[in-house]
Amino acid sequence: MYFFNLKALLLDLKHNNVTEWESALYVVIPVVIMAGYSLYSPHLDGLESLADNVIFLINFIILFLVNGGNNGKNFLIKYFSLSWVVGWRVAVFYLIPFTLVFFGLMYFVFPDSLKNDTYGLLVFGIAFEVFYLFFMVKAFRATLQKVVIAYD
Repeated sequence: MYFFNLKALLLDLKHNNVTEWESALYVVIPVVIMAGYSLYSPHLDGLESLADNVIFLINFIILFLVNGGNNGKNFLIKYFSLSWVVGWRVAVFYLIPFTLVFFGLMYFVFPDSLKNDTYGLLVFGIAFEVFYLFFMVKAFRATLQKVVIAYD
């Protein structure tokens, strides 16, 4: 199971070397993490929950089409394994720096009325999903190429 090594995962997906056990882990571990998060997280705003669900569906459909739609192969194995690795990479290399800048601006530059702004957090969540979708599309396209590009 990979966490950051996207190039090795792309090669394994390209050559069908992802085992059933690994693909099950790519599904089960995020589900357990999200279940734990939902138990201990504060209640989400209705607008934020709706936006999250809509964005998830749009991303899923876009990635399904990028994979070839009905003619694509191994979509769910690719989806879950790539979403795990790309999610970690986006979180560490893009989300953490973006979070520092975003919340730094929100707390030190903008007035106090914006500190608890739900719409600011909604924009923050959408920005993360756009980063995530961009890199997921790039990874899906790499699995469809004859030669896997040097993806770092």
